[in-house]
Amino acid sequence: MQEKKCTMKLHGTTTVWPKWQVVIPKEVRDLLNINPGDSITIVTKDNKAVAMIKNEDLKELFEYIKSEGIELE
Repeated sequence: MQEKKCTMKLHGTTTVWPKWQVVIPKEVRDLLNINPGDSITIVTKDNKAVAMIKNEDLKELFEYIKSEGIELE
């Protein structure tokens, strides 16, 4: 079985506004198919933000976490 390669990509920067709002770059919205009204979950590792996932895709994330033996807090 071929091992899946983990890839990371930088998608630019954004600014935290006074009301703690953050604009998701268009490239990321398109990539993740995020639309107005969608709910997303932010996942962190070692106190650093590392992922944003649409709530409708959480089941797939949890299956991956379970298969890798990763512990959640």
